[in-house]
Amino acid sequence: MNKTTIGVWTWGLIFTVILQAVAQEKPRIISVISKGKAKTLTSQNTLALAALENDLIIEWKPCNCTYRYYTAGLDSDTVTLNYPVARYNNLKGGEYYFWVQVQQNGQWSKPAQITLEVEESITEEGWFWPAVAVYVLLLAGAAIYFFLLYNFRQKLKLQSLRNRIAADLHDEVGATLSSIAISTRLVEKKYGQQAPEMLSILQQIKTDSEETIQTIRDTVWTLNPSNDSVEQLLEKMRSLAFQLLTPQDISLNFNNQLSATETHRLQLSMEQRQNLYLIFKEALNNILKHAEASKVSITFKMNGQELLMNIADNGKGFDATQRYEGNGLKNYKKRAAESFMDVKLDSKTGEGTQLAVTVISI
Repeated sequence: MNKTTIGVWTWGLIFTVILQAVAQEKPRIISVISKGKAKTLTSQNTLALAALENDLIIEWKPCNCTYRYYTAGLDSDTVTLNYPVARYNNLKGGEYYFWVQVQQNGQWSKPAQITLEVEESITEEGWFWPAVAVYVLLLAGAAIYFFLLYNFRQKLKLQSLRNRIAADLHDEVGATLSSIAISTRLVEKKYGQQAPEMLSILQQIKTDSEETIQTIRDTVWTLNPSNDSVEQLLEKMRSLAFQLLTPQDISLNFNNQLSATETHRLQLSMEQRQNLYLIFKEALNNILKHAEASKVSITFKMNGQELLMNIADNGKGFDATQRYEGNGLKNYKKRAAESFMDVKLDSKTGEGTQLAVTVISI
């Protein structure tokens, strides 16, 4: 081997060693930026970040080579690229290990490493979401409580108002009308013989007063909160039917087909109860005044959520297509429209009359 050959071989070996040394030189991380601000690494290459500093840019010294980096816990595999920047967004709280390598002449250098310590945000704390759930439940519970309390107070106010109106009607108006009826009977008894022309007027005053007194009693009964049940309403209607029809020798079949459970579950508003009772009472009065019936059948039953009332008589009937004044027929639909009820009247001359009322439960 001559000197020239030895020299070439020697310089080639030295160059190869230099290249390997360069290739083994790890990259130098020159900056870490979070939220536009540069961060300083500790002497142990550790960087502590606050919870909101979770957007990160890591830069290292550039060279004419290929790079690859990896962060344990974030990257599923190494990332290979040709520019010296790694970016991470929305880092969750925890500890991460980042490393980067450069490749020259087909060899990867030793990795440059840093440790990232990201503070957990309040939403990542173990107690946060259970606390939020409890807070929401407390808010919902408080809202429900105040809503029910408000409704309860409104009901108390309504009951108080109903009691006061009922008391006023009974004590003031009722007493006055009773006094008028009594005075009329006394005048009729004392002066009826002396002034026969006044007798019919006095009798009309007495009749009107007594009817008004009964109407007030019915209204007071309806307003009384202790009479809000459907069971009490049906019993009052049954009692009224026997009271009006039996003295007139009219056979009555009162058929209540509601079970105890249906009666308990059925909810009717005060307005519905009052209008149903008034329709019922008016129907009975029409039978007494116009029907000339000997039999009356009254049926109550449920159809789903609807209460059905049917009143049928075997009287003389009438032509339902004609308009009759003074018999209360026009009041049926008026009262029904006020209380979510439907009324159907079926009658033919000589074949009796049937009144069907459907009440929608509230």
